[in-house]
Amino acid sequence: MKRACILIIILPLFVSCAKRGPTLPGQLKPGSAEYILNEGVFYLNQGRLDMARTKIQEALKKKPNSKAAHYSMGVVYTYLRDFPAAIKHFKIVISMDPEYWDAYNSLGLIYIETGEFDLARQNLLKAATSDKYRNPENAYVNLAMLEIKREAYDNALRYVDKGISENRSFAPLHNLRGIILEKQGNLEEALYHYNKALSFLTEEDVNILLNVARIHHLLGQKGKAMDLLDQALGLAKDEFTTKRIRTLLREVEGKKEDAAKED
Repeated sequence: MKRACILIIILPLFVSCAKRGPTLPGQLKPGSAEYILNEGVFYLNQGRLDMARTKIQEALKKKPNSKAAHYSMGVVYTYLRDFPAAIKHFKIVISMDPEYWDAYNSLGLIYIETGEFDLARQNLLKAATSDKYRNPENAYVNLAMLEIKREAYDNALRYVDKGISENRSFAPLHNLRGIILEKQGNLEEALYHYNKALSFLTEEDVNILLNVARIHHLLGQKGKAMDLLDQALGLAKDEFTTKRIRTLLREVEGKKEDAAKED
């Protein structure tokens, strides 16, 4: 199975856990399940998955009925690609709170990865169509991804539009629109939406930079593609992404530059 970009929104830190001074009203008590979970989420946001799993497991021992801890553990296992374990934790969350919409969204994402498209659609639509879900755009991103995998591009665009109607500045949706348009051969429009996605980010995204570079390459604009790939290579944080960048770099270097299009 090819590795895919997992579009799960990580839980934010509950509070800063850098200091261990006196516990004030409204702060988490050091050693409590909530405090330990907060540490685990901190490691999760840093990509330190082994440390995150250890801390979240510790939090669950102290508070086995913590929905936030089970959800966080599901996210950890999703990134580790241990999908059965992730599904177990997300289902526990739903059994405790049937309106925990992020859990449905996360289950839908996993079922896309495992090829269980009917289950994916069922869970994603529960989240996307609920008027109580605060972030339906997340579910619409994954619904669009599902339709892209099925090569049902018109349906994918329909879900992208629904998501954009919920949040017009959500970069993943504009990136997906670019992916769909590129697959349909509309390179100029794809480039416009990739750049629009970048404009909504506070930090550069390596995957979107790769998309922009690839379009410039396909348009014969070698210099622009090389500049973007250099930028992406400097931002890459894992071997998988670095390999993708270097593969495209080799491809671009082997293509003759179209000087007429390079301005």
